[in-house]
Amino acid sequence: MRWDQQSKSCRLYLGAIYALSLPATAYCLGRGTSLTYSWTLLTLASIFVATINVRLPKISSVISMGDVFVILSLLYFGAMPALLMYWIDITVAHCSDIVKRHGARLLTKIPLDRFFFNLGCCSLSVASMDVALRAAVRFTRLEPLPLTLKLGIIAVVWFVVNTTTVSLAISFRMNRGFWLVWREGLNLYLLNFAGSAAVAGLIQSFYNRVVPSVFFLSIPIAVVLLQLYRSHISKYDQAQTHISDLNRLYLQTVETLAAAVDAKDRYTHGHIRRVQSFATELAKHVGITDESELMAIQTGALLHDIGKIAIPEYILNKPTVLTDSEYTKMRFHPVVGSNMLKNIEFPFAVVPMVRSHHERWDGNGYPDGLRADQIPAGARVLAIVDCYDALTTDRPYRSPMQRNELIEFFQSESGKAYDPLMVETLIANLDHFEDVAKTAVGDSEDIWGLAENISESGNGLRPLQKVHPINTYGRALTGNTELQAHLFSAFEFARANIQCLTPKDVFAFMGRKLEELVAFDAAVFYLADLELGVVIAEHVLGKEPSGLEGLTLPLEKKLTGWVASNNQSLCNLPPFPDFLGCTEHPTFEISAIAPMNRNGIVWGAISLYRTVKVKFTEEEFRRVEVIASQTALALSNCNAQEGFGSLVDASTGLPNGYHLHLMFDQLVVDAQKFDYPFALIMFQLDDRKIRRRWGFTSGEEAIRAIANLLRREFRDSDLLVRYAADEFFAIVPRVDRNRAEGLQARIQSEIMKISVTARSGAPINVPLEGGVAMFPEDGLDVETLVAVANWQLRKDATLRKSGPAALPSDR
Repeated sequence: MRWDQQSKSCRLYLGAIYALSLPATAYCLGRGTSLTYSWTLLTLASIFVATINVRLPKISSVISMGDVFVILSLLYFGAMPALLMYWIDITVAHCSDIVKRHGARLLTKIPLDRFFFNLGCCSLSVASMDVALRAAVRFTRLEPLPLTLKLGIIAVVWFVVNTTTVSLAISFRMNRGFWLVWREGLNLYLLNFAGSAAVAGLIQSFYNRVVPSVFFLSIPIAVVLLQLYRSHISKYDQAQTHISDLNRLYLQTVETLAAAVDAKDRYTHGHIRRVQSFATELAKHVGITDESELMAIQTGALLHDIGKIAIPEYILNKPTVLTDSEYTKMRFHPVVGSNMLKNIEFPFAVVPMVRSHHERWDGNGYPDGLRADQIPAGARVLAIVDCYDALTTDRPYRSPMQRNELIEFFQSESGKAYDPLMVETLIANLDHFEDVAKTAVGDSEDIWGLAENISESGNGLRPLQKVHPINTYGRALTGNTELQAHLFSAFEFARANIQCLTPKDVFAFMGRKLEELVAFDAAVFYLADLELGVVIAEHVLGKEPSGLEGLTLPLEKKLTGWVASNNQSLCNLPPFPDFLGCTEHPTFEISAIAPMNRNGIVWGAISLYRTVKVKFTEEEFRRVEVIASQTALALSNCNAQEGFGSLVDASTGLPNGYHLHLMFDQLVVDAQKFDYPFALIMFQLDDRKIRRRWGFTSGEEAIRAIANLLRREFRDSDLLVRYAADEFFAIVPRVDRNRAEGLQARIQSEIMKISVTARSGAPINVPLEGGVAMFPEDGLDVETLVAVANWQLRKDATLRKSGPAALPSDR
């Protein structure tokens, strides 16, 4: 790492060491003696040994047996010769290490800042040892000091000065805690300095009491011991490399398993990676340093939502608040995940973390209701960082939470949902976590090979294939007579060709109808301004309208802006995203929001709010959608249609033509959203012949007989209406033309077999014709489809009157 790449604190520390080393160097050089022949021989021996250095595992530091000769030089010759020898040994050891690792051609690239730091540490160490020896003489008044005391003082002072200065440098450079770095090298440093002092003492004893040649005989022994140690370190490094490779392979396997969740829910792509990074950093900041615990947290972060594989996709991707039964199923995913993983023999505790990451500090979490310290530490870490990522990332229906709101939220949940220590640590290090979020996801490709940013043409939601709009909207339209009258008046108003109406007039009328159809505390009609890219609250009504008039929200953001832009409704969501940034936050708990769009034109949205947590029912929400679609129609000023104020045919009990018109827009939206066709099948009874010959009552009997047979033939998910006096229409979703025509022919054949008994007892045959029109192939609106079906019906009737020869051949 170059000087300019190091942190400011690291550069300041290195500068301080350089400055302190200057007076230390001056002190040592001032204690000089002559450099004798013996010192030269000792220096040559130290140079030889210094080339055989050992790099410590885990931390970037080197030890050498050359320290033995530095101690001998200090004991025999004093501070200045010892410092010079130390400098020579450091230079040789540094160059030797560079050559071994990178080759001789890289000697020119020796990091000078680190080299001069090492020289400075030499000066500080030798000066400190010499001062300590002289202080011991003055304190004990022993001259000379006993050898054992001398060596003890040298070992302790050298250990303290060297390990402190080096560990601080590594701590600043690697951005790791000082005590963590100091502890990692503690055992080897103790062995090095204590062993060097002991060997130096033995050599001096032999040198003084036996013969000087014994000194040189001891050098091979030291070299052999050092080589044995190097062999041990080499094997240790090989084992660590193997373990690292296995851990990397292990994590890659875990990541592949976690990608199974990505395959079901693309939202988790990026989220899982960020949670893993946040969890690792938070764990380190709260004092978790054990490698096994950190690996467990990293693995648990990847797998914490693996149980969602067993959750149905329509629940995972539901754009509205879950029902009670759906939420109950969702709460099973921690248990499912832990059961999936329990047969895997993890080398650390992953399964408890996966099971308990939705537990709360106050004991109100799930699945086991654990509280406080009963919850595994890793699970407590995951719980808070999972929430932190959800609140700080963009969602389709809301913007990220601002920092002050984030702090306020976590402070309010401290001691409730989350461990107070975790909350305190997270808030204290928000700057660091924001930096981590920027680099947490290095690859923008997901397992589908698609970019993480969804294109504008898609909304990221999957079709709910099990939803039958005819059933859901049918229940909303078939309430009591008064409710139907309000829906009918909204239908009539939307089709009235009143040129002088303004949007506020439309909103005022539709708002009154909405008050009769749905209970709410506030309702807002938002009108879109496409040039500014916003929706503006143009009309507000209800008991709690304060602060809503004129509220402006960005398109594609918040809740209402997202609904208007994406033509997707949202129901029973907390509405607070709409009011982030407001000076006064309305106290609403639940919302229902429907888009006011028609024929690709974005008009805006209707948002209903309640101050209590009472969910909107399915029928209420569908009525809101109907009013929204009719409001859009009124805004686009469509042509009027005539009719009367009921949605059910009194004679047959079937929905009537107005029911079809009210529901048709919703059917078109659903068909376009999920890309399926539907058929409009028309049946027409020639009841005039029956009525002219047998009377009105017999004609009505024939109509009811046909209605009863048609009810049995069509599914609940099909829409059957009596469109006019002698016409029946059926809308059949998800069928092609061949199936629709086959269905029409079969039903037509069955009806022509039945007969109605007249008052005289005579059987009356029921003449019936049929025709089929397909959406979107034959038309995009109900009027066009009716015209095409009627044309097909006339064509079919003409062919039948012409005789069998005129009918199409089956061959």
